[in-house]
Amino acid sequence: MYTYKVMIHPNNKQMTKIRRTLNKCIECNNIVYDYIDSFIKNNEKIPSCSEVRKWFTVQKGILDNELIEKRKGLTKKEMISNHLDTLFYDVSNDALKQEIKDTYNSFIRYFKKLSKYPVMKKYNNYKKSFYVDPYKIDFSDKKVRLEKIANNQKQNRQVLNYINLAEKDRIPTNVKYYNPRVVLEETRFYIVVGIDDTNYPKKKIVTTNNIIGVDINIKSVVTSDNDVYKSVTSNKKYMKALKTEKRLQKKLARKYIKAKELNKSLRESKNYKKQRKIKNKYTRRINNLKEAHIDYVITSIINKKPKTICIEDLDVKEMQESKDNKYVRKGIQQNPFRKLLTRLTDRCQKVGVNIVKADKYYASSKTCNICGYKKIDLKLSDRTFICPNCRLEINRDYNAAINIKKYAIINN
Repeated sequence: MYTYKVMIHPNNKQMTKIRRTLNKCIECNNIVYDYIDSFIKNNEKIPSCSEVRKWFTVQKGILDNELIEKRKGLTKKEMISNHLDTLFYDVSNDALKQEIKDTYNSFIRYFKKLSKYPVMKKYNNYKKSFYVDPYKIDFSDKKVRLEKIANNQKQNRQVLNYINLAEKDRIPTNVKYYNPRVVLEETRFYIVVGIDDTNYPKKKIVTTNNIIGVDINIKSVVTSDNDVYKSVTSNKKYMKALKTEKRLQKKLARKYIKAKELNKSLRESKNYKKQRKIKNKYTRRINNLKEAHIDYVITSIINKKPKTICIEDLDVKEMQESKDNKYVRKGIQQNPFRKLLTRLTDRCQKVGVNIVKADKYYASSKTCNICGYKKIDLKLSDRTFICPNCRLEINRDYNAAINIKKYAIINN
C-alpha cells in the first residue's frame, strides 16, 4: 500500500466549506461520544455501530431544526463564532458516517485494551481531518474534486470548482483509492490517499552483491561501509528552530494563563490564537526538517544499490524507560528511530532490496568483529572499542555496523 500526502490550495469558498465540514465532524464525534459514554456509565451494553448510526440519523434532523431556531436574529459573524453557520445537511453524509465509525472503534479498542479511554475532540486542535468517499473523489494531473466541497451543477463552472494540487502528477489517476482524507494542519490543507500495490507498478532497482549493516544511535547513523550520517540534532537550522519553539511555547503558556484570569475562553482570546499560529509555524518547520533528514539518510543508503540491508530491531520504548540519563532519553525522543527503521523497511520492499532485522538483544557493540570476543563491561561513554583479546582498536559504532553485516551474512 502506497500513501500519498499532497498539499492543496483551495480558494476562499472551498476553504470555508472544508472548515465547516471539519467542525461538523467534530460535533458529530462529540454527540456520539456522549451517547456511547452514557451506556458505559450506567453499566449497560453499548449498542452496535449500525444502531448508533440509525440513532444519529434521527438526531441530526432534530439538531438541524434546533439550529435553525437558534440562529434567528444572529449576525453571520456571531453564527460562525458559535459554530451555528452550518447544518448537518450541508455536510457530506459519508464524512459523518465514517466519523461515527471511528468514534465507535475507539471505544472498541479500549475494551480490547489496545488504547486508553477515548476523549472528546476539540475545535482548536492543531490537526483535523475528515473522510472522503473514494468513489466520489476525482483526480486529474494537477487538480482534485471532492464531494460537497468542489461541485457545481452548472457545466460551465465545473472546472472552476476543482481544487488545485501543489504538486503536478504526484498522485496517480485511474486507480483505486483507499481511505482518502482531507487534513488541516493549522493553516495548511492536505489530501492524504492510499493506493494498492497491485494497481500501481513497483519501481525495482538493479542491485549489486553488496550487503550493508546499519547501526543507529543518538548522534549518528553508521553503515558497514564506514559512511556516517549525523543526526538531525547536528543541524544548526533544526536546533535554532527548536530553541525558538521552546521560547514561543513559554509565551503561549503566559497567554493561556492571562486568558483564564480574564475568564475568557481560548476561542475568544485573539492574542492566544495569534501566538499559537506563530508557535505552530516553528513546530511544522521542526517536523519538516526531521522528515527531510530521514529521507536523505534512506535515499543515500539505497542509492548504493545493495542486495541486502541489515538493521537492528530496536525497542525504542524500552530504551527510553531503561536509560537513567535524562540527556540520553531526550536524544531518543528527538531522533525518530522507529520512523527511520519503518520507512527504510517500506522503501526496501518497494525497490526490491532484501531487508534483514537483527535480534533486539544481539550485542553488536560489545562484540569484536575480528575474533568475536564479547566485552561485557563496555560502557555507553566508551566511544572506542578496544578488544583485550586481539588488541583491535576501532570506533564503537563502526564495529557494531560490521557485526550487523556479519549477522546478515550468517542468517540470510
